[in-house]
Amino acid sequence: MHNIYKMVKKTFSKIDEFKKKTKFSDHLNLDKRDDMILSLLQKDPRTSQEEIAKAIKLSQPSTGARIRKLKEKGILSHTTGINFNKVNLHLAKVDVSAKDTQAVIDEFSDCPHFLNALVTSGRFNVCLFFTGVSLKHIEGIVNEHLRGNEKVKELDLSIVISTAKDMIMPMNINYDNKAQLSCPQDCKNCLN
Repeated sequence: MHNIYKMVKKTFSKIDEFKKKTKFSDHLNLDKRDDMILSLLQKDPRTSQEEIAKAIKLSQPSTGARIRKLKEKGILSHTTGINFNKVNLHLAKVDVSAKDTQAVIDEFSDCPHFLNALVTSGRFNVCLFFTGVSLKHIEGIVNEHLRGNEKVKELDLSIVISTAKDMIMPMNINYDNKAQLSCPQDCKNCLN
């Protein structure tokens, strides 16, 4: 328990330094205790409210109320997914220049290989993330659904070699056959 107090003290000083530089906490209307709650839960989401309460020197009910408030504001959220640093799956980033960004993203809404998308500024205005057990699967997705797609002007496919931090993303792995997927195309390259 002594180590957690040392970490709290060290984290509070880092938080103060960070706040001076970034103003994130001010923008999100967070105080030091909220910052610490977020820090502890990001480090270990299984940290109990009791442990957090001791670390921030509040009662457990007060700590629980703060956590509830952070969740209600949408500041604190939990995601369960696959840690791509721990599994043997390929991860691809596909940058796309699209005429209609949302239409391109919507085409993959039920694809089990599709992880997430970002609408961005610049030459490429959509960044898509896909996974596959082989590079052939990813190439099949790109070839079948993006190359030659009239909504796509240009694309750039990159395979992610490594990530600096754990990358945990939800993944639709609960399907028995392609009939359960609502993809309108024959995904012979995707699911073979």
